[in-house]
Amino acid sequence: MRFLIAVIFSVLLFTGCHQQPGEKPIIKIGDTTIFIDYPVAVVIPNNRADQALKIEKETVVEKIHASRQIAVLDSKAGTMVFVKTNGDRITLEISKLSVRYDIVLFNTVNDPLPCRLADLHDVMLQLFNNPVKETTVIEPIQERMFKQLKNANTSRQKQRVNFLSRLKNRGRRLVVSIPDTSTKIFIPRMIPDICWVVQRIDTRTILRITFENDLITYANTDRYFTNGISVELQNPRLARSPLQRFMIPYRHTAFVTYSLRLVQDMFTPTDTRDAPTLLNDRPYASYLYLGYRKTIADPARKLRISSQLDLGYLGQYSPGSYLQTLVHKTFPTNDIPQGWETQIKTDLILNYDFQVQRAIVRMNKLILLATASAKGGTLSDKAGVGFQFQAGKAEPLFGLDENKKWPNLEYYFFVKADAGLVAYNALLQGGMLNRENVFTLKSNEISRFVGSAETGIHFRYKGTGIELAQHFLTPEYKGGYWHKWGRIMLLFKL
Repeated sequence: MRFLIAVIFSVLLFTGCHQQPGEKPIIKIGDTTIFIDYPVAVVIPNNRADQALKIEKETVVEKIHASRQIAVLDSKAGTMVFVKTNGDRITLEISKLSVRYDIVLFNTVNDPLPCRLADLHDVMLQLFNNPVKETTVIEPIQERMFKQLKNANTSRQKQRVNFLSRLKNRGRRLVVSIPDTSTKIFIPRMIPDICWVVQRIDTRTILRITFENDLITYANTDRYFTNGISVELQNPRLARSPLQRFMIPYRHTAFVTYSLRLVQDMFTPTDTRDAPTLLNDRPYASYLYLGYRKTIADPARKLRISSQLDLGYLGQYSPGSYLQTLVHKTFPTNDIPQGWETQIKTDLILNYDFQVQRAIVRMNKLILLATASAKGGTLSDKAGVGFQFQAGKAEPLFGLDENKKWPNLEYYFFVKADAGLVAYNALLQGGMLNRENVFTLKSNEISRFVGSAETGIHFRYKGTGIELAQHFLTPEYKGGYWHKWGRIMLLFKL
């Protein structure tokens, strides 16, 4: 009897502890990230409403599981982290792969590879080194049509084949982001129709504090753009922000920087000592917004591409009125500004800025860039061209070369200038949503062509720096004056 009890207990214990291949539990972190460290086939959700393709995918998945004993996951996570046996981690955003691929395969030794159903046979052979019968792959209708055209002999059909081939291979670039401090060389496995693009992310954390005021100039005007404060934080962790998907994509090798900017600016009429005349002058205005910025530097093409999304508000809840009144009360020689109650009313700021710079002259201590920019949204609609000249010792504008360090000393002189075509300016014409303003300028009173320039010096030693600049602006409305103000920027490496 004791022997029988011992046998039953041993069988139960063995059954409870035994783990079937491919059924290793998934470790979930948060709601959108899954960590995987075992062989797996991840089914990518398809956004297309193609019922035939969906049935084919389910059939293939069933056969993979039956023939290989590989775990099969129907991905509902936005991000998956694949952990290799050597400890390396590869992060893939599943949602970005859904347009081009159907399945991601991972064998824990090599990097995870996304592929289409038609390429599954070849990818399985490379990753798992165990042939899969051709019958396990059911080709989508699109692939069968492509092969039929490929076997055609007529010139017209061959032209169609070439056209479809270009469409099929178009955009098959998968971006892999690595820190610029990484000493490992990324060596991807060669897969047909997949081109791996490595982009290095700037790992420095830098804080920039900027103060702008028309007092910082050789002529104290105290008009138009009267004061501005901005705080910018550059940090590599911002690459994980969901706002990153709104930035301009780039499918080439590059050096990438991410930052956040908090900006508060204020604007006044020509003379703040008297009540505003509400005629032939600019209105009081103030805004506060937060901007998310991505900068791409491509040394091979000598390109710098910046995109920024701004979100904030315009109007009385911005601290412009409070701050200027407080400063003027603090200094007895200043008059208290009159007329802030007439400022542009509260409205939404949702703006997108885009800039492209191309190096025309690039020497050891001298560089000249051509610039094209555009803005669109509820705050400002504008497009322009210009240039940037820089002379002196500076950190590389197109990113740090591999196995090199950022210079400890930096000093240079710079000049920037641009001319733009203005379609809309909420600081003069009022916001797009709230039209109940006391005073705004009409569309025919706006200067459509506006030019600006800035010149200054920059100095940095190790983690601390300073930048001094003088800014010039042509009249923004008909009958207005030229304007100028000074800028001080402090830099701290954290």
